[in-house]
Amino acid sequence: MGVRILVRILGPVEAELAGEPVPLGPPKQRAVLAVLALRPGRPTAVADLVDALWPAAPPRSALKNLQLYVHQLRKLLPGGLTFGNGAYRLDPGAYRLDADEFDARVTVARRLAAGGDLAAARDAYHDALLWWRGPALADLVGRGLLCGEAAALDQGRLRAIGESVETVLRLGGHEDLLPRLARLVADHPLHERFREQQVRALQAAGRHAEAVAAYRDAERVLADDLGVPPGPALRALAPGLRRPAAATPARVSRPVPAELPADVPDFTGRHEQVADAVAFLGRPPAAAMRIWALSGTAGVGKSCLAVHVAHRLRPHFPDGQLHVSLHGQGAHRVDPADVLARFLRALGMTDQQLPVELDERIRCYRSRLADRRVLVVLDDAADEQQVRPLLPGGPGCAAVVTSRMPLAGLAGARALHLDVLDREQAVELLAAAAGPARVAAEPAAAGAIVELCGRLPLAVRVASARLATRGHWSLNRFADRVAAGPRRLDELRVGDLDVRASFQLSYDGLEPAARRAFHLLALLDQPTVPGWLAAALLDAAPADAEDTLDQLVDAQLLQLTGADRDRYHTHDLLRVYAAEQAAVAEQAGDRAAALDRVFAAWVAAAERSAAALTGAAGAGRFGAEARRWFAREQTDVVAALGQAHRTGRWEVTWRLARALTMFLAERSQWSAWQVTHELAQDAAYRAGNADVAADLAERLGDLYRDRGRFDRAETYFRRSLELAETTGSPVRRAYALRGLGDARWGHGDAEGAVGRYVEALPLFEAAGEHQGSAHALRGLSVAYRGLGRLDEALDVARRSVGAFRALGDRSGETYARRTLGGIHLDLGHLDEAEECFLHCHADFERLGDRLGMAAALLGLGMTQVDQGRHDEARETYHRCRETFAEVADPLGEAYARRGLGDALTGSRRLDEAQAELAAALAVFVAHADLRWEAYARTSLGALFLARGEPATAREHLDRALAIFGRMGARLWSARARGLLARAGGDGAGPPPG
Repeated sequence: MGVRILVRILGPVEAELAGEPVPLGPPKQRAVLAVLALRPGRPTAVADLVDALWPAAPPRSALKNLQLYVHQLRKLLPGGLTFGNGAYRLDPGAYRLDADEFDARVTVARRLAAGGDLAAARDAYHDALLWWRGPALADLVGRGLLCGEAAALDQGRLRAIGESVETVLRLGGHEDLLPRLARLVADHPLHERFREQQVRALQAAGRHAEAVAAYRDAERVLADDLGVPPGPALRALAPGLRRPAAATPARVSRPVPAELPADVPDFTGRHEQVADAVAFLGRPPAAAMRIWALSGTAGVGKSCLAVHVAHRLRPHFPDGQLHVSLHGQGAHRVDPADVLARFLRALGMTDQQLPVELDERIRCYRSRLADRRVLVVLDDAADEQQVRPLLPGGPGCAAVVTSRMPLAGLAGARALHLDVLDREQAVELLAAAAGPARVAAEPAAAGAIVELCGRLPLAVRVASARLATRGHWSLNRFADRVAAGPRRLDELRVGDLDVRASFQLSYDGLEPAARRAFHLLALLDQPTVPGWLAAALLDAAPADAEDTLDQLVDAQLLQLTGADRDRYHTHDLLRVYAAEQAAVAEQAGDRAAALDRVFAAWVAAAERSAAALTGAAGAGRFGAEARRWFAREQTDVVAALGQAHRTGRWEVTWRLARALTMFLAERSQWSAWQVTHELAQDAAYRAGNADVAADLAERLGDLYRDRGRFDRAETYFRRSLELAETTGSPVRRAYALRGLGDARWGHGDAEGAVGRYVEALPLFEAAGEHQGSAHALRGLSVAYRGLGRLDEALDVARRSVGAFRALGDRSGETYARRTLGGIHLDLGHLDEAEECFLHCHADFERLGDRLGMAAALLGLGMTQVDQGRHDEARETYHRCRETFAEVADPLGEAYARRGLGDALTGSRRLDEAQAELAAALAVFVAHADLRWEAYARTSLGALFLARGEPATAREHLDRALAIFGRMGARLWSARARGLLARAGGDGAGPPPG
């Protein structure tokens, strides 16, 4: 067996493979993995998973969201996550679970302890407890998920800790245990076993007075919090505590500094980070001091988080807490020698004892802390050189360091780059000062405010403070003020809290080239900027551009993002600040030239990738690379297209839209397709280019046709035909006619569709437009099939497959073969149909065409139903529906549900079949899709016949026959008549069209 993924739930949910972290996605996706991992090999019902993910009230999209989470997890666990009988199951051979590793080691430790090998048992418990990184499922519990499962796991940990402590007590390690027991009692004040062990350890160490005090504290806490006396084990220690304590030498009192600033009373969010930091820094002393290094942009909340964590850690560091702000971003950075003087005074050294030299101060500082448990907080560090002299040397100490840039040079530090708050946490922070009632009264405005603040904690805190002092303002009014572009940063200032001033500290330290890059990046509307595009923006070689942008990243004015960390993102408020600076520092002509370079680079790259999607290249390596490029760049290309339109760059607008068409169609990206092409058509009209406008109208017709909105599709195809007439282009006219044929077919007018396709074909052939001919042939074969002219349909479909193959168009060929499979199905050639659909599914998968894969599965399911393989058909339709859901195609999901209803009817699972068919019918009626409404009613007729309800069957079949009659669908009319005859009807129906 190969290396298995390690799933970690003893702390925040994480995973790793071969020692490398594996991204697990959003919290609910991690929760799915945790639930399944805790039930190895056992099925977990879909309903149970929904209840776990949405304990209060699941949304309407719960099942769809769950399917998406499972789909993503299947990529991490190939073959390990299966579905059957309404439940998901995780194969225990596909993963390792840290909870299982912990349990196995605890079992070994218990066996060793029972056998009297206490030293080995102590080591085994230690190894077991190392698997814990904090409270179980910490990231999910903070969101109200899997609280019961987490509590059970945490109880297992506490039990093992108690057994571990007991083993050390039996070995005589009383003194060594006392710091650990003090922390355990502080963290779990109601845990009687820890209390009892603490009293016993103090007694055995000869610290009688402290033992008595510990016992009395236990009595008090149990009485105050629970109203109960100590339990039998703890109470049994009371008689021994009445003996007078032996005299002990007096101890020299050492100062215990407590320098932490006050904790933020309304600290919000960061549950995972807090839990991880407390677990990491609060562990028993190890071989080396622990360092937690926080980095992040100005205003992201580094200092607040550091202080909050430090307060949580106070019980773990009873010898004190030191704190200093190093002012690393200002003009007056604090000298480490001055900080050491302050720290040494806090630790009990007089001014006369202070060494003069830095090295001597470092040695004194580390000597004083060598055997103590002290937490050192170093806030706002400039760099590693400023930090290193201030780090303690003793393993009992720990340090929390914050800085704007990552301090990669601090050996052994656990680094955390802090990002902005999520929306929910940001709204909670806004409510803390502005008032929960005001936020609850205007939730939409509250959400708008935190988004305008970029969810940056400093900005949200300023907004909250301003609202708190202006109780007469509505949140809507304040949101409007902040949204007023140039005023945004003016609104985010109150007292000494100023977002703009916070940014200014980082900006002032930039070199001229980095400042120019910062300015120019603000010109772009797109959310991220890939490195190759940044080079065009800056008019620089890629390596030089990267060096310049790295300065902005180091200054936390720019973020690296993307799977390969090769894209740049500017926070919204930093973008506003940069635009302010650009307006002053950059000439208008320079700004326009920079935009022109960016748009030229976008057009060249997009058209190059679009060309690779067509013809023979589309099915090979170049096509795959082009699809990956579009998938990676789509959001930014769409944003660039919008900016090109906004700035009057008409040709750029339509060239980018045309380059996007095929990719957006393959991925069913309906919204992006519509927005981009409507902007592009408007650009063509504004530029007076009728030929381009005709082409874009046809592409918009394709969009609405593929969405099943045939009225809108026909409107655009007619517009394209009218424009083609004005330009005199026979090719444009042919494409418009082909589109009108598709629209007529969608309306159920198969005869009208045939007429349009037949009219288009000679125009394509005369112009040598073989691509158009191939598409028209495919449409014609579909229309012939609908009319029941199956021999003609078969011949034309084969011609269409051949035409696409001759062009090297693998995608077109595969769709044509999918049509051929449907014709074989109607002819009863079930083996040929199955072969076609399986072949299509494999080809679509190679092409990365999810919509095509779903269509192939739909045909395969129909074939399996006709073959009587109903169980296989059910699984096929489940996969089909999941795939349609992944491309956000609700009409496609309804196609799959209608097929699933047929499979369930064949399996005699009639209640389930009725539910699926009724749901599918509702979608078809809502979309005014008459053809599929008739198919669904035919299926319902068969279902109600199987239920012994012929009257209801006749009702559905009569309505189906009426639709099939108008469509001229002879084959389906015959099927419906056959069923109607079985239901006791006359089977006549309307005459066939």
